[in-house]
Amino acid sequence: MSDRRLVLTWTLLMGLTFVTGLASAMLDAHRLGALWLAVLALVTIVKGRLILARYLRLEQAPGFLGGFTASIVVVMMVVTLSVMAIREPLLIKRPAAASPATAHSPLR
Repeated sequence: MSDRRLVLTWTLLMGLTFVTGLASAMLDAHRLGALWLAVLALVTIVKGRLILARYLRLEQAPGFLGGFTASIVVVMMVVTLSVMAIREPLLIKRPAAASPATAHSPLR
């Protein structure tokens, strides 16, 4: 594989990483619409496939490339659908702290 092809792949990966980082910095995950989540998932799948094909040279073993790509797709589908299903962030509610005047002190 030529060095030029690897550099072009790296440049494409950096561009996709920049776009993904920019989108995630500007938007909260629980506020993203379904379309944006699907686009971010697709970008992640494309990045994973590029890494598998070009850097791990799985383009020479199409069966393995297809299997690993399928596993990335399944994981991204589960993550994306989970984020779509849970619209509000999960927060643990802690009981309010009692004021010092009403708090029971063991020293009294």
